[in-house]
Amino acid sequence: MMKLVDMRSIFDLTGKVAIVTGSAEGMGKEIARYLASAGAAIAIADINESGAQATAAELSAAGAKAVAVTLNQANEASVVAMVETVRNRLGGLHILVNNAAVQDRALLDDFSVEIWDKVHQVNLRGPFLCIREVAKVMKADKVAGRIVNVSSLGSMVAMLDGLIAYGASKAGVNGLTRNCAHELAPFGITVNAVLPGTVPTRGSMASPGPAFPEDVIKRIMPPVGRLGEPADIAGAVLFLCMPGSSFITGQTLVVDGGYLAG
Repeated sequence: MMKLVDMRSIFDLTGKVAIVTGSAEGMGKEIARYLASAGAAIAIADINESGAQATAAELSAAGAKAVAVTLNQANEASVVAMVETVRNRLGGLHILVNNAAVQDRALLDDFSVEIWDKVHQVNLRGPFLCIREVAKVMKADKVAGRIVNVSSLGSMVAMLDGLIAYGASKAGVNGLTRNCAHELAPFGITVNAVLPGTVPTRGSMASPGPAFPEDVIKRIMPPVGRLGEPADIAGAVLFLCMPGSSFITGQTLVVDGGYLAG
């Protein structure tokens, strides 16, 4: 006799502990809200200490378990301390979402080594450090964890001028994803990446460098007829963190409203 599937067993994150980097605002905040809504305890890890505390307070007031942890992911000691703090305060680690990034922009002739190094330290070195430290804990605790890296459609196609370092760093995130997935698969830890299309957030629009003209934004409108929203990305990240996605690893999931298909 056929039985219906208990969907709660596939989509429930109750009892799980998740770190979401760069989650004081914007896309990271929405990802944290989605994971908390599925039952996970959330560590809001951000360099913006007051913003992280405010977001954690909002989630707590809504009934979730959330803590704020200061993180400068360009600094190795800060990453190590953040992971240790979360494990001690929340009792374990099951999910890591590497969302924090910078998008400092410049045209090629004016692109300084300082901008290049800053972008890569945060966008590529930072996720590497977070994965390394979190994976140590997951393996020690024998946790079949989930790691999701927020990459970018810009890692695959050149969309806007000024994003040379950003696109290169995110392409590196894709390679980091595949290689970590291969190495961590025997431990039951999955590693995937979500590649958002154009999702305007306060942080991205206010990033240093040339502004994006409105006519350029219109030219990259995807076939669905609207730009992306943080919730679009949060839903994809949530899917890859769920028990039902345990056979998916090493993948780069494009969430672009059909831009690549247009």
